[in-house]
Amino acid sequence: MKLIEITKDEIKGKIGLMPLGSIEQHGPHLPIGTDGIIVEWIAQKVEERFRDQLILYPTIYYGCSKEHYGFPFISVGYINMINFLLDIVNSSKNAGISSLIIINGHGGNESALDIIRREVNMSNDKCFKLHIFSIVGRDRDLFPNIIDMHAGSVETSRIYAINRRLVREDKLKEVDDFTIKDGVFKTIPTSEANKYGIINVGGRVEVDEEKGKMSLESAVKDLSDLVRKVLEQVKNCNNNA
Repeated sequence: MKLIEITKDEIKGKIGLMPLGSIEQHGPHLPIGTDGIIVEWIAQKVEERFRDQLILYPTIYYGCSKEHYGFPFISVGYINMINFLLDIVNSSKNAGISSLIIINGHGGNESALDIIRREVNMSNDKCFKLHIFSIVGRDRDLFPNIIDMHAGSVETSRIYAINRRLVREDKLKEVDDFTIKDGVFKTIPTSEANKYGIINVGGRVEVDEEKGKMSLESAVKDLSDLVRKVLEQVKNCNNNA
């Protein structure tokens, strides 16, 4: 079920699934909505498997992207993001959602999400829980000797597998520098770390559609497993209430 399409009588007792991405540069070859596009695709596939038990929220494309200062990004500050998401989580609970899963596609959101999860789950409610499923850092073993930290081999291959027209391969071929300065994401932004904004540790970005599909399908499987686990937890909690 999709949240924006259901009626008020269909929401109670369902598991919520909310994709969260970012609006930020992803090099000259990927769309600025890359993170949201990927998690939205994964979430839609999982929603199809649990249509009667799961409610898919509209994707939140805006994230915390200050680490891309010097390049184009449209971002939310950490304090605002924490309060914004807490309001969504709390109103979801009040609306009758039994538990909520946020599927996160952007590393810059992780710190805020950890705070939100602790704030929600360490309250007195024993049944409603917030779960975070992050694709950040997944599947690095798909490309030996490469660590995709941003707009690299893994992300590019995922987007190519979703919609190859979104990958500007001609622009990627023009990239002639994949070196990365130390301190990226910690003391310097991507604009200072690499002039193209690509943080692909180990060398040139590889585009492999099959590996992109493998990465996406693995995420769908693992997220589906989490949904089953949450459904069982909710069932047991309600039975013991």
